[in-house]
Amino acid sequence: MRSIVYAGNDFSEICSAEVVGRSANPIVAEAMAVPGRAGALLVSGYVPPVDVQVRLFMDAGYNPGFTGMARMRGTLRRWLICPGGGSLVLPDDPEVEYRDAVLVGASGWSNLFEAGECTLTFTLFDPIGWGAGRVERTERFAVGGNWPTLPEFRVVAAAGSCLQVSLPSSGKGIRVEHDFAGGEAVVIDCADEAVEIDGTDARACVALASDFFELEPGEAALATAGCISVETRFAERWA
Repeated sequence: MRSIVYAGNDFSEICSAEVVGRSANPIVAEAMAVPGRAGALLVSGYVPPVDVQVRLFMDAGYNPGFTGMARMRGTLRRWLICPGGGSLVLPDDPEVEYRDAVLVGASGWSNLFEAGECTLTFTLFDPIGWGAGRVERTERFAVGGNWPTLPEFRVVAAAGSCLQVSLPSSGKGIRVEHDFAGGEAVVIDCADEAVEIDGTDARACVALASDFFELEPGEAALATAGCISVETRFAERWA
């Protein structure tokens, strides 16, 4: 891939690009003072937004002339004006998409002819990239990526009073209590902590001891009960 894709626009039609600056993913630590303890007690941490710098090079593959160059720069400006942000794909890792990216800085073009270049700065508000989408229909499967991912389960319920999908290695699972006739379509969304039965909100049917869980990279082995079939959907996540 020779350029970026931002908010659905493929810049390779007009220019090439390279990533010239990117910070490591830091951690913002949250701590609290504890009487009698030196320093503070670490309570939690989270990954904050990070910046990435990309240099664009005008590279249409031909000499469009002064008027053509002006039109191309106008097209680039229009593609970059996204107040609500968009997804970003970088040329050094085209299999990973960064969602909620926003252009926060841009230098002027080095010149107004076909050899011009400029530098863009994007803030990745979700700095953990999204890789390939996966659909698994067995209880044991491999999870790619290098960061935990939140799955969605699409279940066909068996007749009975409940169904359950769990991950024994983590000690977590989701139990849905309902008078199932058999054949109902149940969707368990761990990202939104939501459950639907035949398209109807069924969060009230989730048992109190339930715990929506994430899948760690590596091998996953689910355990199910009260299910005719289970389909697991997730996206690989990359730090």
